[in-house]
Amino acid sequence: MRNHQSLLKLFLIINVTAWLAACGGGGSSSDSEPGLYAIGDKGPAGGIVFYITEGGLHGLEAAPVDQSITFTPWGCRGTLIAGADETAIGTGAQNTADILAGCTDTPIAADIAAGYTLNGFNDWFLPSKDELRELYGNRWVVGGLSDAEKGYWSSSETNVDEAQGLIFHTGRHNSASKHIPARVRAVRAF
Repeated sequence: MRNHQSLLKLFLIINVTAWLAACGGGGSSSDSEPGLYAIGDKGPAGGIVFYITEGGLHGLEAAPVDQSITFTPWGCRGTLIAGADETAIGTGAQNTADILAGCTDTPIAADIAAGYTLNGFNDWFLPSKDELRELYGNRWVVGGLSDAEKGYWSSSETNVDEAQGLIFHTGRHNSASKHIPARVRAVRAF
């Protein structure tokens, strides 16, 4: 009898939690102060939080789905894009802006990421190499990320002919030719 009561309580907790999440449940599901986010929470734009700073006040959220229906090239092979070589967390948005300013090829990964809109938020970008690494580290929380061999593009350029990507089934960063098509998953800062 006691086991049935414990199972019933667990069932109710799980169902109430799912119901609150489906109804918007008040923003973040973090047990801390309102307005603070935890890894796995629904972010301010409706993406999935995969990186936080300042105790959850700021961070990065990933779009809930890939933006590339087909594999997409990084673009502008043979052209060095000024400023798009940063790799650190916090540099993806500027890298993306630099790619869009310096590359007129279409469609390209940066254009697809920057063109994404979710719940009225249109400030999405292609993650930098280190932002993509964080996304990979929390791939099970974010969900829907492919472990296909082609991998995902970052916004970090390697040289005139190559840019950085990450193969999710191995966790390995690679420098690939900019004309090779790969997946795109947009992120945004909050």
